[in-house]
Amino acid sequence: MYAVAYPFGDTYVSCGELQFAIRLSTDRNVYCPSPEHVRTENANGRLRLTADRLSAAGGQLSAEGALELMLERDMTDGSIIISGHGRHGTELCKSILILVKGIHVRYLDAESDNMGRWEFRHPAGIQPLVYPGREATMPLAFIGGADSAKGTTREWYALSRDERVRKKGFAAYYDAAEQAQVIMLAFEEDRRHWTNEITLPAWQFGEAASRHEIVAERCRDLERLYGMKPFHDRQELRWIDDIKVMVNFHGEHWTGHVFNTFSDMEQQIRDLCSLMPGKHMIAFLPAWDGRYYYTYPFHRVSGRMGGETGLKRFVETAHSLGVKVIPMLGGPNLGTTRFLQEHDLLDAALKDDQGMPQLQNWIDWNGDLSKENMGYLLNYGHPGLQAYMRRKVDELIDAFGFDGIFLDGAVRWSNAPDYSPYEGITDFAEHFLKRHPGKLLMGEDGYDALWGHFGMFAASCGPIGLENAMLRYTRQTEYLAYPALNGSSGIHEAGWDWESLNKSKKSYTIPALTLFAGDTARYKEEIQLKLKEYQSWRLKID
Repeated sequence: MYAVAYPFGDTYVSCGELQFAIRLSTDRNVYCPSPEHVRTENANGRLRLTADRLSAAGGQLSAEGALELMLERDMTDGSIIISGHGRHGTELCKSILILVKGIHVRYLDAESDNMGRWEFRHPAGIQPLVYPGREATMPLAFIGGADSAKGTTREWYALSRDERVRKKGFAAYYDAAEQAQVIMLAFEEDRRHWTNEITLPAWQFGEAASRHEIVAERCRDLERLYGMKPFHDRQELRWIDDIKVMVNFHGEHWTGHVFNTFSDMEQQIRDLCSLMPGKHMIAFLPAWDGRYYYTYPFHRVSGRMGGETGLKRFVETAHSLGVKVIPMLGGPNLGTTRFLQEHDLLDAALKDDQGMPQLQNWIDWNGDLSKENMGYLLNYGHPGLQAYMRRKVDELIDAFGFDGIFLDGAVRWSNAPDYSPYEGITDFAEHFLKRHPGKLLMGEDGYDALWGHFGMFAASCGPIGLENAMLRYTRQTEYLAYPALNGSSGIHEAGWDWESLNKSKKSYTIPALTLFAGDTARYKEEIQLKLKEYQSWRLKID
């Protein structure tokens, strides 16, 4: 993404050492206040800019509409509360963008362990960090700015105080016309509610004396506005505190290569439990239902791995040893075209804000240098898909006695025009927890408004969230691609390159052990050493 290539004509107003401007994006163009129609007033600590006409294309176009920007100083901590409103005469209002000048930007930091960190480079295109997403799991970013007088870095923050899950974006660029670095804070309205007016939920912008306190402010919003409960209040999941290792038993690769049969798993879980009590383990089953991704989300037991009889026997053995068993389900990450056609669910595809279905097509599974187009990302807000997945989960737990489920791609979100992915997955979670109390709902990645709905997440980085915020509400284990002792990531697309991806903090993340058939015999001594180390693992809580 790039900034516009001409002087856009923004009107900035000063608040202390910073300057602020506002833009309105519609479904057809982007506008700023018409300079000839701008009025400002400053009274009672509130600065207000209004314009009753819009300007576009650097002043070459004009349109009916209005913009309002309000800046108010919070006298308790000195931060600036930013609010705004926009209107267009004929077009649908999509988003409001706040521009901030006066900070010599060095970096934007919106997620842990560089997953959502962007170092400023000039000249460079705009690289947005978008919430909800992997690079911004909270609507919060810290901005490092150079203090030329002291030769140090001052850190600022931008926190959205929105009461709903809606798209936010953070970016910075060098404006050649202004000869200044500009910070961009974007808010996009829920696509289902676009009209010719838009109201900006408040941004809180200020200098960050303490990251921990700013993150705590977001946590207070999660608990006050979203009903989030801290983990220590979720008594039904406190058994997770006894877990010291996640054992990944990989099944069938996309190509059909079998890493473990259920009989292989059964033997290996016996071997592990001779070294560590089973109550400290979860057996996680990726690709237990046939070729990985290839069959999502039919979720039928793989015949080549041993069928229903073999799976039931494995679960019974694991339970007799005190081990809990969690299968991996496709979640929002994929519905194959065949499945969607057979179940008349093609319209359950996750759509972008223009209504275009989002393909699941970014991996070359068979190594022929062409990515596979397998189907679509899914929107759990779709009632038909929701009903299917609820039935499927109930069937699996009733038939096999699983101790929970894992949803692949729980983090998937888009500003869809038909159904809310956030509302869908939280509805699913609430149904699951009521129908199966004490069972574990796991997910891949995840953003802050989901943390209190899941008992555990798996991620390659983290813990998820700035300042390890996720751990206030849930727990995290290492990713399913955590390599086996031969270095392979098994069914996962990372192949042999896990070490370059793994940025999890071990003291905050439940350890993982990945096993292929015969590994407990082949790597007996290495596994003994690992389990001895894991036996003493304790979650670090700041």
